[in-house]
Amino acid sequence: MQLTTDRFSSDETGAYLVVDRHPVLLPPKLARLIEHQMANPRRTSQLPPATTEHGAFIFPGRTSRPRNPEAFAQRLRDHDLPTLAARNTAMIENVAELPPVVVSDLFGIHINTANAWAGYAQDSWADYLAAQVELRS
Repeated sequence: MQLTTDRFSSDETGAYLVVDRHPVLLPPKLARLIEHQMANPRRTSQLPPATTEHGAFIFPGRTSRPRNPEAFAQRLRDHDLPTLAARNTAMIENVAELPPVVVSDLFGIHINTANAWAGYAQDSWADYLAAQVELRS
């Protein structure tokens, strides 16, 4: 997935970034940074800004590519936006709401990794599995 300008929107309820087909509410600080970036794109090349069929990259890199993910994560940390803590919180929230097998398929992670996250969330899927057995009966 590429973060392009057509994926960002804001209204009176907040700012959203569409991930896959789902709008995700952004923290206000991150939304302001994205709005600023879109209004004032930083260019490191004399070439015209990189665009796709969906618009320009929100965080352009060099020569028609998006910014490197590691460099992007460092920029977020530079602005006091903790990426690792946010990722861990999101993963725990996901496995608390969905079975590990669904999280595995959804995020493309190994089922053992999803099960480990479920363990961190201290969630048992015994109720879910029992309900599945009842549905199939």
